[in-house]
Amino acid sequence: MPLRTTLIEKLPWNYNRYIVGILVLAFSYWPSGISAFYSPYIFRPISNILRILMGKIAFPLGELVYLFLVILLIFKVFKWLSKNKSHFSSLLFWKHQGVGFLNRVVIIYIVFELIWGLNYQNLDPSTDFGLQVQVDYTENQMDSLSLALINELNLTRSKMSDFDPKMINFDTILIQNRAEFAKNAIKWPLLKYQNLSVKNAFFPSWGDYIGYTAFYQPLTGEAIVRGDLPKFTLPFTMSHEIAHQLGYASEDQANFIAYVIGVESDKPLFNYATQLQLFTYAQYAHLNFIAKRGDFKYYKQVVERNKSLLSPQVLADRKEIKSFFLKKQDLQIQGSSEMYNQFLKWNHQIKGIDSYNDVLLWVLAYKSKKNP
Repeated sequence: MPLRTTLIEKLPWNYNRYIVGILVLAFSYWPSGISAFYSPYIFRPISNILRILMGKIAFPLGELVYLFLVILLIFKVFKWLSKNKSHFSSLLFWKHQGVGFLNRVVIIYIVFELIWGLNYQNLDPSTDFGLQVQVDYTENQMDSLSLALINELNLTRSKMSDFDPKMINFDTILIQNRAEFAKNAIKWPLLKYQNLSVKNAFFPSWGDYIGYTAFYQPLTGEAIVRGDLPKFTLPFTMSHEIAHQLGYASEDQANFIAYVIGVESDKPLFNYATQLQLFTYAQYAHLNFIAKRGDFKYYKQVVERNKSLLSPQVLADRKEIKSFFLKKQDLQIQGSSEMYNQFLKWNHQIKGIDSYNDVLLWVLAYKSKKNP
């Protein structure tokens, strides 16, 4: 039968798929239902099973899965072009293709939401931790937090005078990280983490082009971390990705879980890694307030003040971390950050990439509870 006749008779609408998609979308606006039913009875069991299976594989299968999907997509596009180029002038052909494309988008949406995406609409863990988290922070709070973190950084670094970063490797930090989650799970059962599946990235250079340091792979349940990262960033980064494996999808909440693991640890390395990350966030937030006012003289004064207060060792460590990322930034594909920013916004993280900084609200609440 000619293509034109087929298209006139019936377009390939998959109405059942659309009904399921609408139901999933409606469910995504019920955070308490997601927390009560989806997370404990669907996501966590599936994620745990995936970690059991993937944990037996030494290499990060998730990276290879993405590579295969990209190659398959390219192959499909070329095959589609070759097969259909003679129909490009037909409006009916494009209607047919448009409906087929929408059908595929809907099934991708349904699968993504069920294996991972609904976690973005989960209730936040403030009740579990007994916290009153504010909706915003002030310039003075960020200045005070920055100064407090400077003191903590200097003190913690002084306890690590004999520390040699070369003696710490990916696997060592990973084993310690698992122990930290186990210890904290006694107090907060939702941090119970079983069946370790955190992998050293096969292709860390991909992160140079796409702009990531680590990621959670929902298809395999793996947390994949760049092993070439500066050692002082690894404890916090690993904790962040393990938090994703536990269902803390939003970036500020995953950062908060990593913060708790870091500050509650009795290991100076974990304390220090957390303080370094939080100081970066706090100083950025403080300077952002100043920049918005256009007071660049005061901006420079704050930068110089903070540098003068940090110990030479801390400054050297921050310089090493900054140097690592500066070398990579020119390699990043233009638009990749904006695509990720938009992805986060689509998943109800209104601030996009800036949502990482919202961990500061959680930190203020946590500090306030511990030191009323």
